[in-house]
Amino acid sequence: MSSFNFKRGGTFSGTVTYTPPVGGLQTLTGTTLSSDILDYAGVVHPLTLSLDGTGLIITFTDPASDTSAWATGAAKWDIRVLLNTGVVIYSSTVNFTVIPQITKD
Repeated sequence: MSSFNFKRGGTFSGTVTYTPPVGGLQTLTGTTLSSDILDYAGVVHPLTLSLDGTGLIITFTDPASDTSAWATGAAKWDIRVLLNTGVVIYSSTVNFTVIPQITKD
C-alpha cells in the first residue's frame, strides 16, 4: 500500500474498497472489522468502521474527530477482519507520516 502525509489536527476519515482475491472471501458481510492507528509515540488511536450494503466498501473515521494529540512522525494503520469462523485476517500495513499543522485556529 502507498504511503502519504496526514496533517495533524484534521479529521482522519475516508473509505477503502475491499477487492476479493481469486478463490477468497467475496464480501466482508458477516465479519467483524476493527482498525487502529499507531502513532510515532506508540499511542494507539482506534477508528470507527462501517461496512456498506455490498460488503465491499469500508468507511472509517477517528471517533474523536480531532487528531491534534497525534504524535508527528511515522505512523502505521491496518484493518483486522474477524471471520465468523474465528479466523483473523489483517490488511497490509499502511505507513504514513503525521505532519504538524501550521494554523491552529
